[in-house]
Amino acid sequence: MGGYNAVGAPVLAGSGLRLNELVPWSLFDSRRYLEHNYMQLREEDEQIIKLVREFFVATAGHLGGRGRGIDIGTGTNLYPALTMLPWCAQIALLEFADTNRAWLRHEKTAGYSASWDPFWDLLAGDEHYRSTGDPRQAFTARTNIVPDSVFKLDRYHKGRQEAKWDIGTMFFVAESISQDRGQFETATRCFVHALKDGAPFAAAFMTNSTGYQVGDDFFPAVPVDEEQVRECLGRFAEDVETYPIPSTLREDTGMVLALGRAGKGLTTTGW
Repeated sequence: MGGYNAVGAPVLAGSGLRLNELVPWSLFDSRRYLEHNYMQLREEDEQIIKLVREFFVATAGHLGGRGRGIDIGTGTNLYPALTMLPWCAQIALLEFADTNRAWLRHEKTAGYSASWDPFWDLLAGDEHYRSTGDPRQAFTARTNIVPDSVFKLDRYHKGRQEAKWDIGTMFFVAESISQDRGQFETATRCFVHALKDGAPFAAAFMTNSTGYQVGDDFFPAVPVDEEQVRECLGRFAEDVETYPIPSTLREDTGMVLALGRAGKGLTTTGW
């Protein structure tokens, strides 16, 4: 039998897998992760940003800048939140690791670093993003750092609270926090079910990854492919489209971007 840990993640007794609750997230080296992944605009990020920009322009205009957005597991990656900036008055940056939250507080308070300018410049190729004005001021004013776990969003699925977010992003989180496929599926479902029905979302996943090194520490991952991502999201989301994205960072992995809308999904105890 299993149970639930302190952050609400399922504990699978005797699974032999490195589960989310066993990972020392307090040791996550935010600076090294940032330097390795986001100090420059890479080709894969450019592809993803263009696709998400076009999707949100087509699906989020009705929010009129008054929406409530959420980015799950922000870490040291600001561009998912930046893609929601024109559509939102508030954006929750949900982050479990205290090291990442400290980094986010600095970026929010000081105005985000110059390394993010090429990311915004790419978004600003569309007039909706240009109309935001000073993106640094908008980012500082509209974002709120939330110290929480994606698994805690399960309360929306279980009906204890109504889903409250109008738009959402989750980049390289669900598959990169555990070795257990059940936890990957639970995290993905918790994200989608925290969104209002019909809310547009963008989610990105590393494919075929078994883990990743950050400084001196190794963090777990679940190897998933495009079909598995599409099948998982198809259980509780609508109009899901997936796009394979080659990775320039690691030869053994790739990426898949999923765009869709939150749906009512399944409501059984398994989902």
